[in-house]
Amino acid sequence: MTTPLRAFGPLEPTFTGWQEAAAALVRPAVALAARGPDEMPVTMSNHSHQENWFELLTRPLWGLAPAKDAAPRDLWESLNATLARALDPGDDWYIGDPAPRSQRCVESAAVGWALATAPERLWDPLPPKARDRIAAWLTKAYETEVIDSNWRFFPVLAGHGLDRVGVARDPAIAEAHLKRLGEFHLGDGAFEDGPGNRVDYYNPFAFHTYGLLHYRICGDDRFVGPAAAFARRFRSWFAADGAAVPYGRSLGYRFAQGSLWGALAAADVEAVPWAEAAGFARRHLEWWWDKPILEPDGRLSVGYGYPNDALVEQYLTAGSPWWAAKVFTGLLAGPDHPFWAAAAASPGPVVEPHPAARAVHVRDTGGHVTRLNGQAWRAMMRGGKDTYGRLAYSSLAGFSHSVDGPGLEAAVPDGALVFSEDGRHWRGREDSDDGVVHPDGTVVITWRPWEDVTVTTTLEGACDGWHSRRHEITTARRLHTGEGGWCVPQGGQAAVANDRVAVVSQGIRSELVDDGGNRCAGLIAPMPGTHLYWPATMLPVLTGAIEPGRHVLRARIFAGRD
Repeated sequence: MTTPLRAFGPLEPTFTGWQEAAAALVRPAVALAARGPDEMPVTMSNHSHQENWFELLTRPLWGLAPAKDAAPRDLWESLNATLARALDPGDDWYIGDPAPRSQRCVESAAVGWALATAPERLWDPLPPKARDRIAAWLTKAYETEVIDSNWRFFPVLAGHGLDRVGVARDPAIAEAHLKRLGEFHLGDGAFEDGPGNRVDYYNPFAFHTYGLLHYRICGDDRFVGPAAAFARRFRSWFAADGAAVPYGRSLGYRFAQGSLWGALAAADVEAVPWAEAAGFARRHLEWWWDKPILEPDGRLSVGYGYPNDALVEQYLTAGSPWWAAKVFTGLLAGPDHPFWAAAAASPGPVVEPHPAARAVHVRDTGGHVTRLNGQAWRAMMRGGKDTYGRLAYSSLAGFSHSVDGPGLEAAVPDGALVFSEDGRHWRGREDSDDGVVHPDGTVVITWRPWEDVTVTTTLEGACDGWHSRRHEITTARRLHTGEGGWCVPQGGQAAVANDRVAVVSQGIRSELVDDGGNRCAGLIAPMPGTHLYWPATMLPVLTGAIEPGRHVLRARIFAGRD
């Protein structure tokens, strides 16, 4: 049976409270890793079992190093002993050399980071031979080829660890990576995650968190300006209750979404008032503290709002979720920093266009955020058409993943418009260009579900909790149409009329209205396990049919607390 994070105890919104939370969170991972690779749960992944185990061992370092003064000695001793075996080529637990573009390169950053910030805990207690082996392995990782994306920060952080413990390296390697990372900047603080890829949460929990930590360690400020610019836009990605609007890949890293706020404090970069940064960070972790995401032994599960490894990408394993520990980087700022001393400020309504991210974020008067999404899908990721290609995403209502099978119950078009030739098999927005974000807060997307079908969708949001979608459709074939509002947990009460449907469940109200398109309103029960937040849901939908020719469909969609 899963339990919420509050099983670790109450989350106190203080420096000491977060130190204790970090130590409690990582302990189950360190304890399991110390039992060796054979005890690691087998989960779906495109990496080797040894690499998956190495994630479980090293990712807790992102939270343990900032909380070093509060973490019990036995926790460090266990991790140190296990790491020494994991990086010993003569040991059965050896994880292997850091081969080019391998997952081992990713985790080298956590080792380097911990050596750079907590050498007295991770390095000094080790015997000389263990130090030599760790240094040799980390040097190989520093010199190894990585994927041309945010991965280029991993050798940089590994190099900082080598510097801190007095191991020589070629600084030109790190400089080449840093120069290339700068070339990914699209402007306004947004980075594409490698050539042609997306702007998503890898901006705050990778590019900007790493860039700020790099600045803290060595004083190189080339990424500080972009991080500050992004942070000012990033405020609109968070609801007033702390939820981040879910969107994009690697949502299984959960509260890593909020790591940028602490990284700003760690680097002492006041991109937004400290009271605001503190508020976003504290509310975000508090939001997660209530979610049933722990396995029975206290480990973070794989999934999002509940355990469900069907909702994550092919590279996430039982060790992956501890990247969430990045949220604790703000502990490096120390208890007297304004980030901890300031009273948390609450955000208000806003309509925030973010052209570089191809999105508009609307925080309504209820505090909930709707992302009007212009970015296109990402084909290489499992579930990429759902995590990237839906028309809208909601902090309150989340979104669903479609699954194979007939009917809208399998297509689950929340935040989407889908089409079908036979009324059983549905197709939505997949391979399309990015949309255009206009200064007035509208998003316009042109997409083609078939070569002879063109759809131009215009999205517009308002601070009253509603957003509108207008679809201009030109088709050479007869098609069934299905459009979804927002899901709510299964149960509750519904009211259905010809052109509108409203449903209330667990205090959440979802409404969907057809504006003159002659579609029928209804309510469906999507396939269980398709939604990020709730295992079973209900979804308001509009259905109809269109003949060859030109058509305009309009809908208004609402989600809010009832």
